[in-house]
This record gives sequence, C-alpha cells and structure tokens, in this order.
Amino acid sequence: MSIMSWRVAAYAVASFLVITLPALAQPSTTSSTRPPTDESTTGSSQTSVADQELIRKLEEAGYTQVRDIKSTAEGISVRATKDGKEVSLVADSSGKFQER
Repeated sequence: MSIMSWRVAAYAVASFLVITLPALAQPSTTSSTRPPTDESTTGSSQTSVADQELIRKLEEAGYTQVRDIKSTAEGISVRATKDGKEVSLVADSSGKFQER
C-alpha cells in the first residue's frame, strides 16, 4: 500500500470515530432512568430531591401520609392526610401549595 492509501484509510477511520463516538456516548434512555409517570413515589428509591423537599414542607405544615406525587399541568399534585381527613394538594414551581 502506498503512503497515500494509508492516509486515506487513516482519514476514513478518524472520520468514522468522530461521527460515531458521540452517538455511543449518549446516556441510556432505558426505563430505569426515566421518572415514574403515574406511580406513588413516596418512600421509594425513585423519590427526587425536589419531591423530598416538598414532602418535608408539607409535613412541617401538618400534613401526613404524603403520597401519589405526580407532575400535572398545574404543578405537582399530591395526596395527603391532615387532621384525619384525606386532602388533595397542588404545589407550584416555587414550592407553594394549595389544597384542592
């Protein structure tokens, strides 16, 4: 093989690596990395830091048994118990919540 053929081959390999390596380095999108959609996340290993903070704020406000944490168009929807009654709440992006 001539020097020119080696250069062409090396260029082809380098081009292939430049094109394919970034695609191979992309993070996996398997179900284990996706957040749950309609499951209760309280007490599970999938509870996010934001969910934990919301639970803490609700518990400080007197709510117990916080569960069924779901993202909705209005904000984060949760179910909880306060003064022995079942309540539904919605928390906005700033962390403020309101009973529904």
